Amino acid sequence: MKALSIWQPWAQLLAVGVKHDETRSWGTSYRGPILIHAAKRKMNYSTEFIGLHRSPFYKYFKVMGYGAYENILALPHGAIIGMAELVDCRKIDQEYHDFVRDFCRSDYAFGDFTVGRYAWRMEKPVLFKEPIPAAGKQGLWNWDGELPELLEV
Repeated sequence: MKALSIWQPWAQLLAVGVKHDETRSWGTSYRGPILIHAAKRKMNYSTEFIGLHRSPFYKYFKVMGYGAYENILALPHGAIIGMAELVDCRKIDQEYHDFVRDFCRSDYAFGDFTVGRYAWRMEKPVLFKEPIPAAGKQGLWNWDGELPELLEV
C-alpha cells in the first residue's frame, strides 16, 4: 500500500480528520488508500513550538487536547499511525488559495497554500489503535507489512 511520511503534529491531524489537505511542492497522479506515516524526525520544538503557540493554528491543537507542549511531544514518531483515501491532488491556484483561506480555516492554518504548490485531498481518515514502527521514506513509498485492526474516527 502507498504511504506518505509527514512530520508531527500534521500527521496526527490528518489521521483524526481535522486536516484534509496535505500540501506539498510536488503532485501525484495516484488516487486511493494511503498510509499516514509520522516521520521519525521531530520538529525543533524548543523554537518551533513558540511559533505554533503564536499562530491561529494553535487554537485547534488546544481544542483537540494537543495544546500542551508535553502532549505534542508525546505524539508518535517513526511509525505508521493511520490511513486515508487520497481522492484528489490539485495544483494550488489563487482561487483555491482564497477558498481555503476564507472557508476552510483549519486546513489553511495547517498547510502551505502558496500558489504553485499542490494540495493532496484526503478523505475517510482512520487512526490506528497502535502505531506501526516504520522507518519511512521521502516521496510516496510502498508499505508491504501487515495492517492492524482499525479504529475509525
